[in-house]
Amino acid sequence: MIKKDPILSLALVIALIISFVGTSGSVSAKSSDTRSSASDTWLVMLYQDGDDEVIEEDTLYDFNEAELVGSTKKVTIVSQLDRYDWGSDGTGEWTGTKRFLVTKDSDLYTINSKELADLGEMDMGNPKTLIDFATWAIKTYPADHYVLMLGDHGAGWSGGWYDDSPNAGSFFKMQDIDDALGTIIKKTGIGQFELVAFDACLMGQLEVMSAIAPHARYAVASEELEPAIGLAYASWLGALNKNPGMTGKDLGKVMVDTYIRQDIRITDDDARYIYNEGAGSAKSVTAETIADVTMSAIDLGEVKNLIAALNALALSLEDVDQTLVSQARTYAQSYTSIFEEKVPNSYIDLGSFVDLLLENIDDPAVIKAAKQVKAELKKTVTSEMHGDNLPGSSGLSIFFPTSLLYKNSFAKNSDYRYSEYVGRFAKASLWDDFLTYHYTDQPFKAADADVSVLNSASSSQTDFSQAVAEAAPAAGADITAPGSGEIAIKPIKVSAKKIGPDGSITLSTNVTGSNVAYIYYDVSYWDADSGSYLTADMGFISADRTKKINGVYYPDWGSGTTIPVKYTWEPTLYYMSDGNSDHDQFAYFEPEFYGVDASHNTYLVHGTYTFKDTGSQTDAVIRFNGDGAMQTVFGFNEQGSAHEISPKNGDTFTIQEQWLEYTDANPEGIYNNYDGGTMTFGKNGFSMVAYYAYPGDYTIGITVEDMNGNLIEDYVEVTVTE
Repeated sequence: MIKKDPILSLALVIALIISFVGTSGSVSAKSSDTRSSASDTWLVMLYQDGDDEVIEEDTLYDFNEAELVGSTKKVTIVSQLDRYDWGSDGTGEWTGTKRFLVTKDSDLYTINSKELADLGEMDMGNPKTLIDFATWAIKTYPADHYVLMLGDHGAGWSGGWYDDSPNAGSFFKMQDIDDALGTIIKKTGIGQFELVAFDACLMGQLEVMSAIAPHARYAVASEELEPAIGLAYASWLGALNKNPGMTGKDLGKVMVDTYIRQDIRITDDDARYIYNEGAGSAKSVTAETIADVTMSAIDLGEVKNLIAALNALALSLEDVDQTLVSQARTYAQSYTSIFEEKVPNSYIDLGSFVDLLLENIDDPAVIKAAKQVKAELKKTVTSEMHGDNLPGSSGLSIFFPTSLLYKNSFAKNSDYRYSEYVGRFAKASLWDDFLTYHYTDQPFKAADADVSVLNSASSSQTDFSQAVAEAAPAAGADITAPGSGEIAIKPIKVSAKKIGPDGSITLSTNVTGSNVAYIYYDVSYWDADSGSYLTADMGFISADRTKKINGVYYPDWGSGTTIPVKYTWEPTLYYMSDGNSDHDQFAYFEPEFYGVDASHNTYLVHGTYTFKDTGSQTDAVIRFNGDGAMQTVFGFNEQGSAHEISPKNGDTFTIQEQWLEYTDANPEGIYNNYDGGTMTFGKNGFSMVAYYAYPGDYTIGITVEDMNGNLIEDYVEVTVTE
């Protein structure tokens, strides 16, 4: 339907980079404690739920990386590995779940470790399975220190570890993990794990750390999605074997410091080729080219002090203008959303949020409390690294939803009821109570929290129903949104109604109102045959001034009530390309993150990923940077959890198109999604390519987003001529 008329200059065709982009350094851990000695022994337990097509191959590589080190007299490594039917080649044809004593070998393709048990098809999303594995391992291989590594899809406070076989829809709530760890400790008498690590996406949250705080001394997790390569198993296990006298704090720092940069699939040419097989120039991928990553090591003994400081901050925020709090939520460093597609990201960096409070609120009580949170956060996060695209990361995120997501995650009948999923956090903190105050004006008090549930002595406590009930909005409570703005867009003036392919038009208007977060241009193509509009393009309109707080950029629209907006549109659309123009397909590149200029923005293309080997499909997104280079491909399972996909030759991506359709039932129009063009992964991968807009009728609009995620729009009609 849109005829491809490429812009003639090859300079406008943006070249592919099938990689990630740069990492920044890590924060040094504080001095090690000295409770360990050179005679100490360790048991490392790998709970590897690979029963998923997206994640299985990466899980097997993680196992093979562990085999590069193997068990020693000081460090015993055991694994419970669940595989996916029709899974990866090179490790035998078995499926189901097996237990292994991990032994040393140099083969990255084949598992050669000692098989201890074939358990058949186990439900790795059942907490009892985790309890049985860890209890067996601890009693079979007693040691001085215990490390539990949990690997699979993660989704932050809502949990993860999904396993549809043998029971469809099986997964861990975060409360399930809390309860399971307490049960393991009670059954084995170990007191605490030395370290619990999450080799899974989005688990670097204060809510998650609160759930495991009584059960372990240290933790390691990522605030953002993890790339496919995950933690650098050979590096951190090798360091532990070399120095078994290290502490959990030391080991956590090693995990952070070696993440990505010292992974075998980065440092070794052959392993790097395996990682990028069929997806471009494998030899070009290095540790310096990864930008969308985070990893943190956490001192769980400090979590109660951090939450006590957060409680004081929550109480102080009752007395300030809540629109200022909404502004801090809107512009804080955020991470990939697992919830509704059109809802702004709700996982925000705690340190970044506090920085924005300090920037915009001059209340003495808030300033004092915010500074204390920053101080306690620094003590709690013992080591941290983040890539250049996530500059505001400080080591721990927290949940701060918009009003719609608040309603959905606090309702009693919700499928993902926040306080119920993280009961220990709900009991220890006032954060969930503050969210209810923020959206319903329901008061709360200091006595509603009890940080003692984070002590190890409270490890067996599992009933937090009272705290869950206290945080819920009162029956019939009105949910309001302090971040909403009474925004209006004056009728748009356009410099011309018709435009040739080499011309341009200028749109001008005034935006009035409050709580303006972002302003976009918006382009739709009118398809007369279907009587529908195709969403063709959208992008940020930069403010005259841009602010920067701890590396995070956000627009400054000034203090007035009127914002003049001008935007010049050259009739350009964008296509996805593999380097062969005959294969190029139209795609809608949705703006994601706001940068200091267009080259620093990021964009998403939604679609369906199809695996060539099995024909199975999954919802997916491809992220592009502002220069049009593809960065990552992420697949989403049915529960919304994401994991990076490593494309192989022949895998395909079917682009999702968004159409505004008019029917008798919806005379104002309703958006529906349909399959568009399909791209096949090969040697060259994909990039964003500019094309002249096809002749026809378009609507060009200005869209304003307020600080609650609401959109206000105004459009003009223009015609692109031959």
